[in-house]
Amino acid sequence: MSHIPSPLRYFHRSARAGLVLPLGLTAGLLAARAAAAPPLGDPLGSPLPPTLRLDYPALYVALAPLFSLWDGVSMLSMSRLRGFLTGLLVLYVLWRGARALWRRLARSDAPARGAPVRRELGLLLAALAGVVLFVAGGLLWHRPMARLAGAGPDAIVFDVHSHTNVSHDVRGTLMRGFDVAATQRWHRGAGFDAFFVTDHNTVEGLREGSDPPVVCPGIEISAWRAHVVLLGDTGPVDRTRYNGSLEELRALLVESDSAYGALSVLSLPEYDRNHWAGLDSLAAAGADGLEIVNASPKANEFPRVRRDSAVALARRTGLFVVGASDSHGWGATSMVWNLMPLPGARPAGRVVCDRLLEGLEQGFGSSRIVERHRLRGDDAWPGWLTPLGVVWETWRGMNGRLTAAWLAWIWLLWAVPRRRYT
Repeated sequence: MSHIPSPLRYFHRSARAGLVLPLGLTAGLLAARAAAAPPLGDPLGSPLPPTLRLDYPALYVALAPLFSLWDGVSMLSMSRLRGFLTGLLVLYVLWRGARALWRRLARSDAPARGAPVRRELGLLLAALAGVVLFVAGGLLWHRPMARLAGAGPDAIVFDVHSHTNVSHDVRGTLMRGFDVAATQRWHRGAGFDAFFVTDHNTVEGLREGSDPPVVCPGIEISAWRAHVVLLGDTGPVDRTRYNGSLEELRALLVESDSAYGALSVLSLPEYDRNHWAGLDSLAAAGADGLEIVNASPKANEFPRVRRDSAVALARRTGLFVVGASDSHGWGATSMVWNLMPLPGARPAGRVVCDRLLEGLEQGFGSSRIVERHRLRGDDAWPGWLTPLGVVWETWRGMNGRLTAAWLAWIWLLWAVPRRRYT
């Protein structure tokens, strides 16, 4: 090892002992915890009740690196998901290139050898298989979830936008078994007390159940260049009356109450993409509320500067603002919840739905949004560094139990005898 420059000798010994990775991960984790962020926040900037928290099931804590990264990736916007996959490829190439360079420095006096093509191909295939298994597990396993807790007996935790297998974009997929009962289990696992089923252009999926959380009626209408969520027992709605022009879209907003007895909510990402310049006119036409947080990857692109503008519009015009899971059955991560204070005796069954609608009718400030800390599309991390950004922001939002579990896994994997590729 005398041919290695002296400043690198300690690093070389550490590398041979396999310590570089666990030491680096430990240092990064502790740095992230030193820069910790609240795991929950209100997008309007108001402080949350101090009792609100995320509860983690035992299996989640035991497998914290896997479960927390599943959550972190599930909360990425579409552009960040593309950056995540691209970044994994870039970081893999950089890693293998750095390993090859280090081997050349460490063995500069050794005779040249041919490139270990078979080994590199095997490593690449193993890495690809690992990514596929990670993504598939995150999408398909309805695993134990991080759930919102601590809202108290005088508040209802609810969701305004979710789907079952009667929606066209669920029915023909691997989530075709995601019926109302499955949707109910998903919301129960996330800590909801009630949720609105808002399938695309149909109310066929609505079924009442006796178990919590309460199932509330609704529908999502595909109108002209917009999706409008109607909250309430609308019955069937003929969307063809509202998808031909801007005037027909405005007619839906006008008629949502008079014809259907429902509250209308402009959904993301459509109003951001197609009606941003005319959002004031849609509010004036009769919209009752705005989604300002939506957990679907496309809607999660909504930048904070536009979100703040939407909030200002809602404040000015009296529209209520809400967050939406927009769950279609994929995965087991809840990113956002809504809270409504309902003091007094806690209502049961469909009475909960009626009380929620009555509360939302009061307009801006009638409910609160609670969202999880995550890597956002408009954060400073470059797209190709999204994998590192996900890990960093996941670490920043963890509690002590998850941090301890991460550290245990880092050093357990280092201690387990294994074949080291050099």
